[in-house]
Amino acid sequence: MSVRFPDLGRAALVLLALATSASASPSKKAELLAAKATARAQPARTATAVLRPNVRPAKLVNLYNTWTHEWLAIDPASKRAIEADTRDHFLRCHYTNEATAMDARLLSTVVAAAQHFHVDTVQIVSGFRHPKYNLMLRKKGHEVARDSQHTHGNAIDFYLPGIATKDLHAWALAQKLGGVGLYMNSGFVHMDTGRVRTWNGD
Repeated sequence: MSVRFPDLGRAALVLLALATSASASPSKKAELLAAKATARAQPARTATAVLRPNVRPAKLVNLYNTWTHEWLAIDPASKRAIEADTRDHFLRCHYTNEATAMDARLLSTVVAAAQHFHVDTVQIVSGFRHPKYNLMLRKKGHEVARDSQHTHGNAIDFYLPGIATKDLHAWALAQKLGGVGLYMNSGFVHMDTGRVRTWNGD
């Protein structure tokens, strides 16, 4: 009586014949070689890609922390909010490496500024400032408020590469978000979510 085997390929049939002709069970090596030969005989699977015709890739706004040298890419068109842990860590105090709960409006505001001026990069100068770091700066004569909004997670200092500081300042004033400081010599603008007020610094 003849035994019919499925189409395993010539190499697999030879190995199978050798294995079944012996009275003892086939060795593991023979089984492995047979399996490899079978796999080679089968048609290879091709990878599939999902194509999205007529859909442009998202235009990201890239935030760069000038102290930690970290980047945070944001898709302004996305309805998904940035996770608080990600936001707080990105804007943490660089001196103590500690984070606090940052006002979510700050990042959305700087992203809006980037969109308004048609740039894709925002340079973050300062986010959260730990109270003891704030005190140290005051003792060294730096222009920082005693109870700075930075120490409460309610402020951000930033600039847009290629955009004049005075133009960014004018835009920030028009938002009426809260406090706006102009630091012309340093080349950045301060925005916070405290009461509406303005000042000039170095």
